[in-house]
Amino acid sequence: MLLSKLFLSLVKINTMNKDRLKEVLSIPSVYGEEGLVRDYIQTYAEDNDIDYHIDKKGNIYLTKGSEKMTEGEYYPCVVAHMDTVHRNHIDLVYTNQRLDIVEQPYEDSQYTDLQQTALIAKHPTTKEQTGIGGDDKCGVAVCLEMLDYFHVIKASFFVEEEIGMKGSQQADEEFFSNVGYAIQFDAPSSDWITEVCSGQRLFDKDFKDLITEDLSNNGYTNYSNDPFTDVNQLAKKFDFSCLNLGCGYYRQHTANEYVIIEEVEDAIRAGKSLISKLGLDFYKHEKNKPVLSEERDALYYDVDDIWEDELKEMSNDITESVVSMLAMGYDKDEISEHIYEYLEKNYY
Repeated sequence: MLLSKLFLSLVKINTMNKDRLKEVLSIPSVYGEEGLVRDYIQTYAEDNDIDYHIDKKGNIYLTKGSEKMTEGEYYPCVVAHMDTVHRNHIDLVYTNQRLDIVEQPYEDSQYTDLQQTALIAKHPTTKEQTGIGGDDKCGVAVCLEMLDYFHVIKASFFVEEEIGMKGSQQADEEFFSNVGYAIQFDAPSSDWITEVCSGQRLFDKDFKDLITEDLSNNGYTNYSNDPFTDVNQLAKKFDFSCLNLGCGYYRQHTANEYVIIEEVEDAIRAGKSLISKLGLDFYKHEKNKPVLSEERDALYYDVDDIWEDELKEMSNDITESVVSMLAMGYDKDEISEHIYEYLEKNYY
């Protein structure tokens, strides 16, 4: 067992590769057109001698350290999606142009003794602010940091999350057959833990008890019930525990989206801490276990109030999405399809 824990002993400087974060954020990506981000990940794998494969859907999967695995051990797996909603970047994808990433002080820092730093994106042609795509290119960057740090780890990067988790719906079953748990990085802030995703419980109480202290020590205290992301599909398909963490982006799906560098670093620190604690073990959860109405009392205390809050949140999400889509030039059929897909996935 001591030898099998070599993946924990990798000594690296614990600072984030800020230049790489900016580079990843600069790559334009739209749902259905994720190729430039996938090419970047593929090049990373090849440069670092990491095994990878790409499935028919366009998802890319990386496996590091298979030669160090022993019988009865399982891989930790980190997860992100490669697409964004910013359709006005489609021409940049086709011409392989990069967004201009601008670093500036963040004036609304929640810390009185620490100046935070924001990243925004500007369109290379118009020079106007545009969506930076931190949802979920921040997650991509965090996963690459995990791959740098650990000797033994898997990573999956999915396409078309933003239009209904279509990539993760076709997740490679063989790849996940020896995964012990999965951590996705796809939520705002650095105090966000998805416990329930579109009605799907991602982990059981024993796992929550195991991870709560480490998460709290790294600033993550807000357990929440959220709309869809890819671990929703993994929790339905497989019987290992999953969770989703915030990774420092804000105002997602809008032209004013921004990223807080220090909060991306929070996500990296939390990921390293969790994986170091959980190791190469398997953490079972009851596959495809929905949140039943009788369970909501324990989780939310007042079911009626929470359901009312969820409806308000859904209404706000739809309103925000419609305004954003109108601003980006979507037609009414595309907007109607988006609303239908949102309600189909979230009204349970």
